[in-house]
Order: sequence, then C-alpha cells, then structure tokens
Amino acid sequence: MLKTAVIGASGYIGHHLLKKYRQNFPDCLGTTFSKQASDLKFFDIRSTDIETLELEEGGYESVVIAAAKPNISYCEKEPSKAYEVNVLATLNLIKKLGEMSIKIIFLSSDYVFDGVKGNFGDNHFALPSTVYGKHKETVEREILSLKYQVSVLRLSKIYGLEKGDNTILDEGANLLSQDKKILAATDQFFCPTFIDNLVEAIFTIQEIDLKGCLNVCSPEKWSRFEIFTKLASLMGKDEDLVKKIHLHDLPEMKGRPLDTSMVCDRLNNKIEINFLSLKDAMLKVSENYNKLKIRVEL
Repeated sequence: MLKTAVIGASGYIGHHLLKKYRQNFPDCLGTTFSKQASDLKFFDIRSTDIETLELEEGGYESVVIAAAKPNISYCEKEPSKAYEVNVLATLNLIKKLGEMSIKIIFLSSDYVFDGVKGNFGDNHFALPSTVYGKHKETVEREILSLKYQVSVLRLSKIYGLEKGDNTILDEGANLLSQDKKILAATDQFFCPTFIDNLVEAIFTIQEIDLKGCLNVCSPEKWSRFEIFTKLASLMGKDEDLVKKIHLHDLPEMKGRPLDTSMVCDRLNNKIEINFLSLKDAMLKVSENYNKLKIRVEL
C-alpha cells in the first residue's frame, strides 16, 4: 500500500479510502472543505496553497483527488461556480502535484459518456450531455494533453451495505420498509459497484502503476426499476410499490444520460477483482431493515 493523501476525504468515497489507508499509515492526510472534522485538514482547492499540505515532507507517494461538486442539479443551476471547482481548481491542483513526482489518481465519472448505447469501453469517445459530465471530460482531456502520469478512473454508482449510509440500496430499502412508493426508471442503466471493491481496485491500480483513463465498475448492468423491484421482493414487500417511469418523464432529469454502463477491459486485463454481486448486496441491505422489523414485532 502506498502512503496516500485523499483530497476530499469527507465525501463517501474519500472517507472509505482514507479509513483503509490509515490502517497502514495512521497519519495519512485527508482534507475537507464542506465539513468540520478533527481528523481532517481544511483545504479549499480553489485557493489554499498545496504547500500547506506538506506532502513531500510527509513522505506521500500518491494523492487521490476525490474532491468535486458532484451534484448534477447544482452543476446545471450554478455552472460557473461548479466549473471553478470541478475544472479550474482541479487542473491547477493536478499541475502542482505533477511537479512533485507524486502519483495522482483522479476520480472521474461514467457521466462523460452520452448514455445512448451503453457498454462503453475505456477508449470510447466521451460525449457528455450534462454540465457535470462536461466538467469531468474537460479535466480528462486536459490531463492527457499535459502528459502527466495520472490514473483517471471512471466510476459508476457506488453503494455500501451499512444501514443509514444513504447510498442507493439503503435509500430504497428505507422507503420500502415504510411502504412508500418509489418512482424507478426502466430506461436508466448503470453498473452499481460496492465501495469495498472500488477501494480494492484503487489500491491495486496504485501498486501496479496503471496510468491513463480506465473504467472501474462492477460487470453487472442494472436499471433502477430492476434494482428496486428485486429489493422489494427480497424484503417481502409488494413490488407494486415500485412504479415504472421513463427517466425523462421527470422534468429535472431532462438531458440525463440513460445508459452509462461500462466495460472494464483495461482493468480486467491487469487486475482480478471479485465484485460483490448486487443480489448478494441486496440481501445484506434488506436484512438491515428486516431485523429492525423483527425487533419491533417482538
């Protein structure tokens, strides 16, 4: 494991990465902008000097850039403010890190693809349809033109298994446990990926020094409707609670890509990862709420 600093360690992915790094390096640096935390260092990528992080002095070999303005709606409503963080500040940070001989991992997104056909390969042409996707694509393109030794990882929807983590399975299970209806698109497809598998992949990519753009996700392709109807079944809930919709029926979803599923040829040729199946993940998450139900009935 390389000693690694995590820029944006208060987010879901950054938090899990830092927790794992600190198992080997208890003093590993994690930064935050939006949340106050005693174990994280405040860092505004727009204005804070990277020298304050003392990366070279601390013996850091690698940095993961997880900081971003990832909310799709925010990026549409405040494109200039989001661009300042997602593009300008991020590229400036990468340039400064590139001068330090520190390995860089930049977390990108499946939203760089247009979502028309799906099953996008590592080398497929990026044609984003959202502001957020355009921001990520711009950074990817600039990184390659600068010829820095950066690993650009395109991620799909990341989920966990903990009750209350508010990732996709937990959100669905929580609603179903209360017999609340879920509007679920039948035409939106992606590759849900377990957070622990992502962390494992990132560690291995660092160790073998795999550079350039590569897709990192589970091989399974699901729609939201398939996910929530299967989850309802496993929880013993009425599947009619899950209502079919087309994604673009929702006004706020106009322009969102429909099928961002990816194929991970570069990853699979170099690394063997046993991705948790989504069905097994659903079983674990459903137990979080079924156990609660049992305790209440008792």
